[in-house]
Amino acid sequence: MQPETSGSSGGAPRTADRPPAERSHWVAFAGVLLLVSGLFDIINGFVALLDDGYYSTTADHGNRLLIFNYDAWGWIWIFVGIAQFLTAIGVFMGSRGARLAGILLAGFCLVGQLIFLSAFPWWSLATMVLSVLVIYGLVSVPRHLPGERV
Repeated sequence: MQPETSGSSGGAPRTADRPPAERSHWVAFAGVLLLVSGLFDIINGFVALLDDGYYSTTADHGNRLLIFNYDAWGWIWIFVGIAQFLTAIGVFMGSRGARLAGILLAGFCLVGQLIFLSAFPWWSLATMVLSVLVIYGLVSVPRHLPGERV
């Protein structure tokens, strides 16, 4: 006698038997994008720290970017990037808290990239699109997994 693999007569394994990243391809995709977004944010942070004039658009802005100086934004982006890396690991492990944290971090990145929009519009738009895809991937629930929510 063979062990039952699902409630129906199909051969697909039960949802609980599958690793969390395989339960939803959107969640796995969002986890990968969190890793990529974290890498981009760490690069943004190091650029802001190491190259003072890189994000300057005009002379009248001085050494500021809206509300903080470039060194402060550099450290902010480095910490956010590290948090995104750790959150992505939690997303791959199936943690609900990691999914919520990923949504919050992606929302912070959206707002933060608005500040950089005047300096590098295409780069900011690209990272904003990544953040929107991360939010969608972490919020969406696959139709074949009823009851799984953020």
